[in-house]
Amino acid sequence: MMCGKIFRRGLTAFLIVICLFSVTIVGAKIQMYTATAEDYANEIESQDIAKLRARDKAIKKATKQAGVYLKSYSRSVNNELTDDEITAITSNAWQLVGEPKYSRTVKQVSDETTIIVWKATVEINVDDSEIQSWIKREDNDKSTIISQTREAQKASEENERQIEDLREKYNRATSQAEKDNLRKQMTNADRDFLANQKREEGNKLKYERDYDGAIKLYKEAINNFTEIIMLNPDNYLAYYNRGLSNEYIGECYTWKALEENKNLIIHDYYIGDTVFITAISFESLEQSKMAIKDFDKAIQLKSNYSEAYNSRGECYSELNEQLKAKSDFDKVIQLNPNYVAYKNRAECYLALGDKQKAQIDFVKSIELNPNYANNYKKSGLAYITIGQYERAIQDFDKAIQFYPNDAEAYAGRGSCYQELGDETKAQADFVKAKQLGYKG
Repeated sequence: MMCGKIFRRGLTAFLIVICLFSVTIVGAKIQMYTATAEDYANEIESQDIAKLRARDKAIKKATKQAGVYLKSYSRSVNNELTDDEITAITSNAWQLVGEPKYSRTVKQVSDETTIIVWKATVEINVDDSEIQSWIKREDNDKSTIISQTREAQKASEENERQIEDLREKYNRATSQAEKDNLRKQMTNADRDFLANQKREEGNKLKYERDYDGAIKLYKEAINNFTEIIMLNPDNYLAYYNRGLSNEYIGECYTWKALEENKNLIIHDYYIGDTVFITAISFESLEQSKMAIKDFDKAIQLKSNYSEAYNSRGECYSELNEQLKAKSDFDKVIQLNPNYVAYKNRAECYLALGDKQKAQIDFVKSIELNPNYANNYKKSGLAYITIGQYERAIQDFDKAIQFYPNDAEAYAGRGSCYQELGDETKAQADFVKAKQLGYKG
């Protein structure tokens, strides 16, 4: 889920670290990708939804093709991105070329069962310059996009598993009552698919910084999930997904406020303007409170739901309830130890002033996902706070290996060399950081 969240201190000032650097990429061009995929519908399924499923699968196939190219392209310009980053870019930066082309085939799969197979062919464009745009994004923005893309993938996979399960049950059903019940469940699964589609469209608009458009789509997704909950109050996934949608709306309000108040932002920016903080709080923090209620319900219905604990913990962090947030991240680590949970708990420890435990968790996060470059930089910064400069340099070296144009990593390493008395190396790093746009 969303890592690198902005920690707020009510109406007091807070600190966020932003990377300010630029990269010049020459020869950027638009690449087109074509893909075809199928889905089908039996007598209890909607043909319109089957067409949309086929379209969705085709787009995902095309974006995977684009991802292979963009990964290679990022390597060719000496800014190789992680797989998570490439997936986040391709899942959100594609543009549909024209309308999908559909074909329809009727198949008799048994004496009693006929299905209609829909084939969709799509063409999408992906611009090479998205690599440059991504590199220039703030760390918190990147982390959020990666997390939301991962959540969207999980939701899509879960819905697909649910559909296949219902199809198998329908094929085995012997009574009309059983079939009627399965028809209702399939309608519910279709609503879930449409709600997830709305949220993915919202993610795409948020990626493009169209926050008002994204908020509108997230609200439509919430309405769909609410309908699902009304039909089945024990559907823990619907509560969880509605909670995520509320959380995403809150993030849109936050980023929109940041975009509209850039005059209040300086490097390592310190925002002490009460009106600005309040403007964020009224909208985004209220959405966090609403999201927590849904995560509470999801956990009540499924006590070992690690994703819900993680999302609730992030909302508590948003509300500056760090002890509650830490408790939820503890639970995630108990149920499903992963680098995101350790990363989140590390930031909790930092907010609570426990730098030693924060560093331990940052290191654990790196061990679990050594390709997540931002963790090396965060780890290096944490080592600085506890005075372990030589160890910090090792992590900044690794961060720079991933991102040779990361201004903040050079500045951090330079400060370590300065503390160790190596002025020559310190000045070399400070000069490089300044050339890349560092203004700290």
